Amino acid sequence: MRTLIYFSIFLLVSCTKKTEINNDNSVRLEISLESDLSRSASSSLLPVGSEIGIFIVESVNMEAIYDGEERYRNIRVVRTIDGWRMDQDVILKSFPGKVLAYYPYKEGTDFSIPLNSEEDKTFLFGQGETEVSESSTKVLIRMQSPFTIARFWLKQSAPGSSVFATELRLRNDPQFTSLCIRGNVGLSTQSINPVLSSPHISVIDDQGYIWFTDKYRNVDFFVFPCRMRTAEIIFEARIDDRYYQYVIPPATWIPGMVNEYYLTFNNN
Repeated sequence: MRTLIYFSIFLLVSCTKKTEINNDNSVRLEISLESDLSRSASSSLLPVGSEIGIFIVESVNMEAIYDGEERYRNIRVVRTIDGWRMDQDVILKSFPGKVLAYYPYKEGTDFSIPLNSEEDKTFLFGQGETEVSESSTKVLIRMQSPFTIARFWLKQSAPGSSVFATELRLRNDPQFTSLCIRGNVGLSTQSINPVLSSPHISVIDDQGYIWFTDKYRNVDFFVFPCRMRTAEIIFEARIDDRYYQYVIPPATWIPGMVNEYYLTFNNN
């Protein structure tokens, strides 16, 4: 999934010495959003009230804040009815910089952002496609999800019948560690880093069971991307205290993509 964020930064005043910033002559930020919802890990555009965080960094060393100004670290940007409002003014100089971004905004966030794929499903991140400076004040940022979705379409085989599953889960084959729900995103490196293998991920309905009929119903698992060269991950459904298994065939689960599997339960 990719969300396109357009930052149009109009520099009305630039300077090389320390002066008080006049809010009437500061950088203005305009953002418009587009999303390819057909492959999206997030099903809608960011609504009014949404907050993103941006970092203005050096173009050569993206771990260094632009012009040494710490106020350019983790700037909050809020979507309003009239567009996007940036909490911190930015003064661009003659030398180039880069813009890094993530969603949703969180105070105290730095370049390495810890994530749990089950809890942080809406997280997005990205960087500007071009550098910014006083002579180049517009930048396009492509935002993406760091997660992949394993989507299982499930139904009962017999017309008019139903089946109750008390648990659905993904798990690693004991020999492998591909399945992972914990890791981090490195903003300065634009990297996705799973750090801890997960024995299994379970989905249990609030009612204690998940009901399937002869019509397909989907269940989604959000996980970190991985490459399975063999049968490394197994899907299981617990029905009547028995686990029914489906071995995931070799595949590459990449960020922002939905991987779909269609399964049918048989009464026999």
